[in-house]
Amino acid sequence: MANINEKSLFGLRIKNYRLSNGYTQDEFCSKIGIDVTTLSKIETGKNFPSFETLSSLIRILKVEPNEFLDFVRHENTEEELLNLMILEQIRLLPKETKQKFYEFIKILT
Repeated sequence: MANINEKSLFGLRIKNYRLSNGYTQDEFCSKIGIDVTTLSKIETGKNFPSFETLSSLIRILKVEPNEFLDFVRHENTEEELLNLMILEQIRLLPKETKQKFYEFIKILT
């Protein structure tokens, strides 16, 4: 299982915002002034962006700072973080796949 923590959830959220804005990693990196390796490490939760990079992310993606971190709580359990990771992954799916996924989940529950 992937490492479930706030840093990996933050990275996944950055990736979702990037993709929903239609940016490839290369395009996005040129806009925010970092290399693809750095972005990849941020999106996979291996690194956290510098303050300057975070500021660029907020500006380029046109999001409020709290939108990146609204999942951070005083005592997030591993299960709560897993639930949030699942929801972030679902955001990436096309509408038709989401519908199929929903039907599958209904069968399981």
